[in-house]
Amino acid sequence: MKGKNLGFDAASGTGAISGEDGQRYSFAAADFKSPGPAKANDAVDFETNGATAGNIYVTAAAMPNVDLAALASNPTVANILAKPYMLWAAVIVLGSLVAGYFSTLSAFGDMSGPMGSGLGLSTVFIALLFAIPVVAAVLIFFEFTNHKLAGQFRLITAAVAIGGPIVLPVLAGLVAPEMLRGIREMGAAFGGAGRMGILEFIGFGISPGMLITVAGGVLIVLTHMGVVKLPK
Repeated sequence: MKGKNLGFDAASGTGAISGEDGQRYSFAAADFKSPGPAKANDAVDFETNGATAGNIYVTAAAMPNVDLAALASNPTVANILAKPYMLWAAVIVLGSLVAGYFSTLSAFGDMSGPMGSGLGLSTVFIALLFAIPVVAAVLIFFEFTNHKLAGQFRLITAAVAIGGPIVLPVLAGLVAPEMLRGIREMGAAFGGAGRMGILEFIGFGISPGMLITVAGGVLIVLTHMGVVKLPK
């Protein structure tokens, strides 16, 4: 018969199963044949002998029970939930990591190379993408330490996260499109290693990292407007 384990008392060594026939059957520890302890809500297959169950085997383990109320009462978790801007800033940092903004400072190294002359302002725009996760990290610090500038820095972070991934690549592409196109072609001819990773940022393009970064900025704005609220 199929049923569900209602529970098992280790002290008395007995438990109870609710059968698919609507009846309740008791069992002892020796009747439980599956490895591991009997857990409440396990789906089981068993044999009946009157009001008792025997030869019990687990057919589907119960889903882990996550006590969200207890989790929310944890002081650390409660402190984070009370500061949603810290979470959204973390989303921006994650998006920047996925998008590769942490490595954009290496664009300055291209300026000193044989193909670097003339990149100038375009390279600066590319490298400024590095500021996006830095600003988000500063907001996390301000929120965590209850800094007096945290309130003003929230909208600054949102503006950088939303505008940076869109505006900076476009500006870089507008400043030196022909030269950067030539570098792309030359990089592709030589295997596309190194410099090509930076040049992928030139011009407007949508990527998962960019979307995550912008989403973090949008969440900051929506939270500031009271549209998004975390459960307390």
